[in-house]
Amino acid sequence: MRDADVTSATFGYLGAIFLGPIIPLVIYLLKAKRSAFMRFHAATAVNLSLTAALYGISCLILGGLLLADSITVALVIALTLGFVLWLTMLKYLIRGVIAANRGEEFEVPSWICARIVPLPG
Repeated sequence: MRDADVTSATFGYLGAIFLGPIIPLVIYLLKAKRSAFMRFHAATAVNLSLTAALYGISCLILGGLLLADSITVALVIALTLGFVLWLTMLKYLIRGVIAANRGEEFEVPSWICARIVPLPG
């Protein structure tokens, strides 16, 4: 593992925090074949950010369904749920940054993260 791999993995997680799956996906496509370390962290960042996007869409659908009853109920439930999900994803993305900087792998629980992009091994 090289310092460039650590920097790219960290950049992938930070990019996922601010821009969603775009930056980690680019890193995955460009650098995943170079090292298993890069592939693991890029795939994890992509999976976390794509899962967060799917959860976000689910919150919008839930909010839309609740709008039939009350706008207040829809906003309170959908925004609260969306915020809690965002904080949860942020927690795991930050843990990924810390693990990447240490040169370690960090396993995200399967209940919070869908395996859309394959991990090495």
